[in-house]
Order: sequence, then structure tokens, then C-alpha cells
Amino acid sequence: MEMAIEPVAISLLIERAIAALAAQAEEKGLALHQDRPAELPPVKAAPNKITWVLTNLIANAIRYTEPDGQIEVSAKPAGSFVDIAVSDTGAGIPLEYQTKIFDKFVQVKSDKAVGGSGLGLAICKEIFKAHREL
Repeated sequence: MEMAIEPVAISLLIERAIAALAAQAEEKGLALHQDRPAELPPVKAAPNKITWVLTNLIANAIRYTEPDGQIEVSAKPAGSFVDIAVSDTGAGIPLEYQTKIFDKFVQVKSDKAVGGSGLGLAICKEIFKAHREL
């Protein structure tokens, strides 16, 4: 996977992803916030790819969280990396899908028609794998 790697202020990418989806979250009645230290170390990353991953994960959280729920994007230093997590108050992923959701075309069966191609999380996985190999 070709990526333009550069030193990145990960906080800025988190803020961009949240800003891109804040209106959508608000429209659904969701609280979208972040939990991170004021300063995070810069990391070597492809900013456009990481922003895409964050946006995809937050969009999924919006899609699967009931109105009045909460979504949190957290980040913390972890050695030479920064750990980032997107968590929500949605129903969660059924146990039988937890090992498969990052495979291509896998979609969690649901009572709600939420759409999607089943590729988003597979692409996220590939982008993160490529970054781990830097």
C-alpha cells in the first residue's frame, strides 16, 4: 500500500475526523467527544489514511449507536506509538462476529437496515497494518 508518510500531530487528525461528523452525530442526538492528553507525541503516519480510518470508525459508531448515546475517541501515548480507540454505547458486536468484522465483505446481521459494503473495517485493518510495518 502506497502511503505518504510524515510526522503527524495525531490530535489534529482526531479533531478533523470529529469535526467532519459532529453534525451527523448531533442530528442523531449523540454526544461525540474526545478523551486525550493536551499533548500527544508526533507520530510517523499517512495523515489522509489515518483521518479516513478515524472517520470510518466514528461513522460506524454513529450508525450503530441509539439516539441519546455517547461516542468517545480516546488517545494516549504508548511507547513510540499512540493508541487510539473509538468507543460507543451501542449494542456492541456479537461474539460470533468479533473475529470476522475486519474481513472483507463481512457485515454484522442486524434488525436495522444500516447499509454498507462490508469493506470499511477491512480497509481500516490494512491501513493500520501498513503503519505497524513502518
